[in-house]
Amino acid sequence: MQRPLGIMHTVSHDEWGGLERRIFNESQWMSRRGHQITLAAPPGSPLYEKAGAEGWRVLPMGFRRSRMPIDMLRLRRLLRKVRPDVLNTHGNADTKVGLSAALGLGIPCTILSRHVTAPVRSSWYNRRLYRDLCRRVFTTSAAAARQIEKGLGMDAAHILTVPSGIVPPDRLMPREAARQALAQELGRPEKTRFIGSVGRLSPEKGLEYLLAAFAGIAQKCPDHDLVLAGEGRHRAALVACIRDMGLGPRVHLIGHREPLWPLLRALDLKVLASPENEGVPQSILEAMFARCPVIGTAVGGIPDIIGHGTTGLLVRPRDPEELAAAILETITDPGAARRRTAEAHQRAVTSHSIDVMGETILGIYRQVFSEGGGPSQVF
Repeated sequence: MQRPLGIMHTVSHDEWGGLERRIFNESQWMSRRGHQITLAAPPGSPLYEKAGAEGWRVLPMGFRRSRMPIDMLRLRRLLRKVRPDVLNTHGNADTKVGLSAALGLGIPCTILSRHVTAPVRSSWYNRRLYRDLCRRVFTTSAAAARQIEKGLGMDAAHILTVPSGIVPPDRLMPREAARQALAQELGRPEKTRFIGSVGRLSPEKGLEYLLAAFAGIAQKCPDHDLVLAGEGRHRAALVACIRDMGLGPRVHLIGHREPLWPLLRALDLKVLASPENEGVPQSILEAMFARCPVIGTAVGGIPDIIGHGTTGLLVRPRDPEELAAAILETITDPGAARRRTAEAHQRAVTSHSIDVMGETILGIYRQVFSEGGGPSQVF
């Protein structure tokens, strides 16, 4: 007889970014197939609130470094009560707490998810977390998997790359209508066109390099404005940077957007200028699906999905001049950009859908259960 799985995620972050969107989308997919979702996360965080609205079980856990022993004991009690079939940890703090709390409880499938490509320090503690306390390590990019394998001396079979899957809309808004709507919203001339960035407003996204690139070409593309979508603690610094560069009314901080599809359809180009440590960014996959041309830096997992000249353009990190040249190339040669977006759209549809991701993860669960005596019948 088939039965649903109990799947518990832990996350220590209190913002809303690609990591949190992946957890939410994956959990929603699993929930719709009958599996029972539990989330342990900081109370009041966007993911915590969204999970509660979905009707999933939510456990308030701050995962603060100063309270780590207390949190571990508390989570251990909760794990004994919930008895999940799967425990998947996602952030540095909640991984340390979660996998330690689960030790000896007989949870059939423990997963450590690593979403970025920042090096993992080869300490005895990290080796124990990655090698001994989890059944598998999930990464979003091949670059992250290679880094962990080499840095911690791990068996490659223990580390699995599972890129995020996109949740497509029922329909995509016509591009021209989306562009005109954005111009009207921002009070810009009807002919205005847009270059955009989507993600947390944080130093890790390299937005200062994007601003510098735009400043260098602003006179060459007078009909284009720059749109930065997202929220974060770096907002005030970006406002000051925009002011100091004299970009004034041509750069727009528009805050968090949900859903993103109308914005992606309004853009002539989506840019990710991260200087380092990216996984496979969900915002790029969504732009590819929306047939929005993409430019990314050649760091982390970005080259996993952007093939230079085939599905987008790649540039060196921390190089505003090269980024500026790629932006100009994209907006001045729309025919080549359309060919790249067609290839990118096809790749997003066939390889990076939420269904592909969900079925891949269920297959991994089944494999782990078969090795360790977990549930033999699952949806």
